Amino acid sequence: MGTLRKSFNQLVGTMQKYSLYELDDEVGRDLDSLSNLISEIEKRMICVLNTSSEINDAISGYTERVDNDVAFVMSVNDHDSILRGARDIDVALDLNDSECIENNWYELFVVKEELSSGGIPYKTCDECNIKEEETVMTKMENGVHLCCDCKEPPTYQCSKPETFDKVNEVIQTLKTLDHGNCVDGETMLHILEQIGMTDQMLRQLIMSNPESDTKDLLAEKIEISNNSVRGLIEK
Repeated sequence: MGTLRKSFNQLVGTMQKYSLYELDDEVGRDLDSLSNLISEIEKRMICVLNTSSEINDAISGYTERVDNDVAFVMSVNDHDSILRGARDIDVALDLNDSECIENNWYELFVVKEELSSGGIPYKTCDECNIKEEETVMTKMENGVHLCCDCKEPPTYQCSKPETFDKVNEVIQTLKTLDHGNCVDGETMLHILEQIGMTDQMLRQLIMSNPESDTKDLLAEKIEISNNSVRGLIEK
């Protein structure tokens, strides 16, 4: 499943690179739906793996007896665990069956609370600058708060709360790297190289920064290169 998510992210990155869609246009909404479906499938696959492990645990106690051709009687609990597990795998693999989502199997699925009137998803706003004693119920749209000082998602991927949480964790890790000294430029470049993002980041930074900054950096690079060449010639 990681391969499917990676392929999807590469597709989105390519489309962003060439400005082929906007977050709120038809393509953006379709991509958001596809991303949500991939997230659901990933969680369903975890359910399958966990259920398979439980079935294996129930069977493993009898494996040696089977290998030694020793008669045994399976306990009712083990029998029910295997039977239920086999059914649960079928449920998890059926995208039309929402039981695993509704019952929040293995606490993988977040079931949004809905108001009785209108059924619009709401949840407590943890991002707003509010007093602790206040309870603010805020409307959610595509997983993003739409109230107070809450900000729009900085990127398409961050429009999903679970993804945004992971991004923030990465940011905090980089900020606290090396006993709080924060990640340095050389290490950050190494990270970008390892995930194959140097070319895309170069383009995005050039396109998003003022033209004067790009010209100044280019002039600085040329000057450093010329100085290096002169130093070699003088030697």
